[in-house]
Amino acid sequence: MKDEDKSKAQLIEELVELRRRNLALEAANAECRATQAALRESEQRLKLALQGANLGIWDLNVQTNEIIVNRRATETLGYTPDEIGLRLDWWDERTHPDDLARLREAWQAHITGQTSFYECEYRLRNKAGEWKWVLDRGKVIEWDQHGQPLRATGTHLDITERKLIEESLQKLNRELALINNASQAFNSSLELDVVLVSLLEEVRPLLEVIGASVWLIDSETGELVCHQASGAHRANLRGWRLSPGVGIIGWTVQYDQSVIVPDVQADPRHFKAIEAALNLKLQSILTVPLRSKEKIIGVLEVVDTQPHRFTKNEQMLVEALAATATIAIENARLYEQTRRDAETRAVLLQEVNHRTKNNLAAIIGLLHLEQRHNMSEEARTVYQTIMQDLISRIHGLATVHRLLSSADWSPILLSELATKVIHSALQALPLDKNVTVEVSPSPVKIAPKLANTVALIINELTTNTVKYAWPANDLGCISVRIELEQGEVSFEFRDDGPGFPAEVLSLERHSVGWELIQTLVQQGLQGKVSLYNDHGAVTTIRFPQLV
Repeated sequence: MKDEDKSKAQLIEELVELRRRNLALEAANAECRATQAALRESEQRLKLALQGANLGIWDLNVQTNEIIVNRRATETLGYTPDEIGLRLDWWDERTHPDDLARLREAWQAHITGQTSFYECEYRLRNKAGEWKWVLDRGKVIEWDQHGQPLRATGTHLDITERKLIEESLQKLNRELALINNASQAFNSSLELDVVLVSLLEEVRPLLEVIGASVWLIDSETGELVCHQASGAHRANLRGWRLSPGVGIIGWTVQYDQSVIVPDVQADPRHFKAIEAALNLKLQSILTVPLRSKEKIIGVLEVVDTQPHRFTKNEQMLVEALAATATIAIENARLYEQTRRDAETRAVLLQEVNHRTKNNLAAIIGLLHLEQRHNMSEEARTVYQTIMQDLISRIHGLATVHRLLSSADWSPILLSELATKVIHSALQALPLDKNVTVEVSPSPVKIAPKLANTVALIINELTTNTVKYAWPANDLGCISVRIELEQGEVSFEFRDDGPGFPAEVLSLERHSVGWELIQTLVQQGLQGKVSLYNDHGAVTTIRFPQLV
């Protein structure tokens, strides 16, 4: 009985243990089912995330080069899963030749341990023959016992749209840089040909065309003249002239509009004579008017042998360049006209200077001849004095003329004028005295139109001083001081003689020289003259500075 009870008890324990194990198994199964559900949910979320991220997935056997990709990777290239090759060579054949070396270099760097993961941007040719940019990222996930890679996996993302945006931004930056560089190049020179060459050197490489040219309107005939061209036919194209309204260029001027012609051979406006002369068949033309102050001065033309070559964006870019270039072209034209005018003026001025110099020399010669006339001794003395004064004045005018000629008729230093005229007067007079001249340096300048007047005044002052200042002495000194006070020139002329007589200071004595000085100061300089004695005779002339 006891054994039977013992057996029942063991059986119950076994049943309890079995029940416990069943419950544990059921709990484990429930947990497993929950884990599987979670995994399925996670896989679904990952799938949705990958779909949302537009990612393809690849799995590569590194040893055999066999590759498996998901549907999204095949859709990027426009193939069905059945059309995709299962070996890496199939993908290499569709990789852009310029990118293949970079792709292999990035992969080699990863599998040799130089990088922790693999990443590369490159182009793949799709089923339609178009190039698609992709971003590949991956990582070796299995290695053999020798450290060699066995398996790698990664993602495959179509970045074509991003690349197109980047290229557009880069192109825009290049265009902005081009306009900036072109503006600097245009403004770096005032030579018309240099400006035009700079313009064409910027346009032609940018648009990658066979030629470009600048046509300017001849103001006299109204014709359009090819002033500058680039490309293989530039030498034969320069100098061509088109009548108003002829060709697409003439139409551009007539209607003041930019023109894109995708196929010029089908356009009735096309002027084919130039093509025939150059042995060239054009297809596309882009013309842009050159405007200055709302007036058309010419046309910028860009040509190519490929049809449908130009876009609206390229037209806008060329228009921006044309607007910048037009300012430089007008500046160069103005500079060229100014230079021609200056050359003409210089030739005329040189001729006038030469003739004036010869005329003054002839007058001085005639006056010297006049001094030789036979007459009474009394008459000769008076006559010689008059003639000598005239000769001295003409010498003074000749001195002024030389100074102004060397200064290109611009304002000259009054101190230099005074020095030259005083020495000229001293040389023209028959002196039996030694006279020193001291002219203080001064920055005051005199206008060319007043130079002759001032020279005549200084000449008269010098002549009068020589005549009256040192009647008994054989040594004398003339000193000049020039100052500018509140826009008024103060010209002080003094000698170290006995000073002015009382009747001169009181203006009771009259002479031709003194009256000439007063007239020239008052009427020629709009100034005033004063006389006083200070260890010699002092004459001060004040007049407004006119430079």
